[in-house]
Amino acid sequence: KLGIISFVFFSLLLLAFTFLIPGEIRISRAIDMKAEKNTLMPFIADTTAWPKWNSYLMDTSRRFQISDLKVSDSLVSSTWKSGDRVFKSSFATYETLPGTITLQWFFDFDLGWYPWEKIAGITYDKQTGPVMEESLARLKRLVESNP
Repeated sequence: KLGIISFVFFSLLLLAFTFLIPGEIRISRAIDMKAEKNTLMPFIADTTAWPKWNSYLMDTSRRFQISDLKVSDSLVSSTWKSGDRVFKSSFATYETLPGTITLQWFFDFDLGWYPWEKIAGITYDKQTGPVMEESLARLKRLVESNP
């Protein structure tokens, strides 16, 4: 009887704790490049160029389907699918100084309301951040070497 009451109490406590965790999160990384926007855009506006620099697409053990590519003057957005998980990805460009462009890459995840999904969402930054940083560094080398 005590075990059942304890289980129910801790389950409700866990559920209450997860209400404090947002249902949507954004993982973001940015990098500055010595380049013009017209040099950078072909690398981010065309998904066929992504495997040259994007670590997620270079790794053949990971399977991503990318769709709904939308390109504007300073924003490139798309929908990514991996297994049953669907999330948004975007690249935003900012001209900070003449000859320098800042590229921000972010993923938007909808975690839902399940406690285990929200708790797993806490680790997303540690999982995706280093891969994003590696990809952006590779993209910077590629863009800056192609004037």
